[in-house]
Amino acid sequence: MKKIYSKASLLTVITLLAVSLNVRSQCTLNYLLNSSFENPVAPGLGNNFFGSIPDWTIAGGFTANIVQVNGTNYLGGPNTAATGIQYLDILGATTITQTFDLGCTADITFRGDFSAREGGTTWTASIDILNSLNVVVATSTTRTFTPPDADVDVPPGPDAVWYTLSGTATALPAGTYTYRINLDEDGNFDNAFLCADPGCLLPVKLKAFDVKLNDCVANLKWTAETETNFDKYIVEYSQNGTDYIAIGTVNSSGSRQYSFTHIPATGKAFYRLKMADIDGNFSYSKISVLNISCGKSTALVYPNPVNDVLNVNISKSSASNVVTASLYDAAGRLMVRRQLANGTNSIDMRAMASGLYNLVLIQDGEVTTYKIKR
Repeated sequence: MKKIYSKASLLTVITLLAVSLNVRSQCTLNYLLNSSFENPVAPGLGNNFFGSIPDWTIAGGFTANIVQVNGTNYLGGPNTAATGIQYLDILGATTITQTFDLGCTADITFRGDFSAREGGTTWTASIDILNSLNVVVATSTTRTFTPPDADVDVPPGPDAVWYTLSGTATALPAGTYTYRINLDEDGNFDNAFLCADPGCLLPVKLKAFDVKLNDCVANLKWTAETETNFDKYIVEYSQNGTDYIAIGTVNSSGSRQYSFTHIPATGKAFYRLKMADIDGNFSYSKISVLNISCGKSTALVYPNPVNDVLNVNISKSSASNVVTASLYDAAGRLMVRRQLANGTNSIDMRAMASGLYNLVLIQDGEVTTYKIKR
């Protein structure tokens, strides 16, 4: 007899299947950068690059070597990389690390491929995951490499074999972690991998976030090291370090270098970045604090050139400070004159002809002139 399912039962089955498929698909994104050591590109086959490796830190600045192979007969190590055409070769016992960020509590899966080159020493390979306190929270399987594992340069000696070491960790809380490779003299490594379930890779990793005060204007500058599935930066400002308001949005760009200006009130000014990806997930940058003690009003004039409306943002140190704005055309004719209020003031220039204008701001007898292009 054919079994009949209700609509509710079918919906439950479909939902559970979708969740199951989603969970399985979560742990496919590799959180690690330059995972196969294809950067920098080695200039030709063999041992041919010594120095720092992008996205990786080598303990003590120890020298590492990028080996490029072509699958034929490379003397000194495996003839083929575990993935790609390049792998990492280490001179002496050391560790290689890369940090990554979890945006939520997650289970992680990690692995990497090890092999031995010529030399025939005995050494043990493994991978560790460390938390922000440098405490090991997970360790992979280990393998001790012995002389029979070594690559034999002269045929018909065997080619070195790649061995995969892997590990898992459950319910790691959100935070910054380190993926650490442990290997020794005569060791090779390739194909680093780490993923999380559920997927909660923070949308952006900042390289720098600086806030400086210039003529009572806060200049925010930041650089992104990575942007994954990323949408925008929301600039937030607070006067007490607790209650933040959004003061602007900067969309993601290919340059990964950004800036923003703001006129803060007198006192302390706290700034942070709310970093949002296209799925609505977000994280926060560190907080930067400025001490503001400006004795006069400060003006921020934008945009320039202007298409329609010119904005003049005024920050007054007290209500007694009066700022007067006058806009003149290139012939010296007065187009607009008004007193400016604290905050953003708009001057409509849509009816004005294209050309150069002078915006003159007067406060307590002090005159400041801005050249404006329409």
